[in-house]
Amino acid sequence: MIFTPDELKRAASAAKVEIESRVRERQEGVATYFDVLLCTILNRLENSELQHGWDADPAKLPGADTANIKELRWLATYLENRKEGRFVSYEARLRGDKAGQQSDIRSPERAMSQGTAACLSWRGAPLFKSVFDFAILPMLLWELRPASVFEIGSGSGASARWIADMLHTFGLNSQVYSSDIEPVTESYAGVHFLNGDSRSPETLFGADLLCCAPRPCLVIEDAHKNVHDVLLYIDDFLVKGDYLFIEDSLYKGDDLKSFLSKRPQRYLVDAHYTDFFGRNATSAINSILIRV
Repeated sequence: MIFTPDELKRAASAAKVEIESRVRERQEGVATYFDVLLCTILNRLENSELQHGWDADPAKLPGADTANIKELRWLATYLENRKEGRFVSYEARLRGDKAGQQSDIRSPERAMSQGTAACLSWRGAPLFKSVFDFAILPMLLWELRPASVFEIGSGSGASARWIADMLHTFGLNSQVYSSDIEPVTESYAGVHFLNGDSRSPETLFGADLLCCAPRPCLVIEDAHKNVHDVLLYIDDFLVKGDYLFIEDSLYKGDDLKSFLSKRPQRYLVDAHYTDFFGRNATSAINSILIRV
């Protein structure tokens, strides 16, 4: 644990003040489920302080209540993650993974997040997004307000259509470019379905298009093929403030690590989005990246 007992107590008190302020000023007095949960835990730990002294090490408190210790350890991990701030280096995220768990979403819940009896869909077409990404991406689109979106791996085309619909709803005249080895043939307002092969990254989107596309831009990698080389190619055209959203990165860790090692200090993980529903509660494990 990074926190000493005194540090954990202070951090817990600060977290409670932060929640109360946010609920009062930004949420119009309405607490989220998590606000209620966290405040309940904090109140319980404050009331039992004499028993545990804010020490989350069970070896030092052989007579302490087991429930208190579990809550202290959970709280310490949660507050340590928050302590890193919003924009975090990939290396720091990996260190955090080793110290705790990589994601707060485990199987089978992760596998169920795209749907069980049916696949999550948009306008009747299978979307193949996790429910977490389905909520995260619109918030990112609203904040970033990308003028251009590049999607690698069109699939059924539902994802590109969904993104275009979101951008239109936000009043943006953004363009979505979606590339696949088997391109979608039907047209859709604001979407350009292209033919490209991840095994030859330069075929995905031409250099002229990537250079001249209005900024900021969001690139979504969901092709699973030749990921390392695709990222290197795309990186040549990204500028400060652009985003890379690498989906299903639980299976792309080696490619991601190698790519970032060759582009040191060019990207930070946006923990506001990767951890919005809990640590790495997204398909984009440590891979919602901002170009800096």
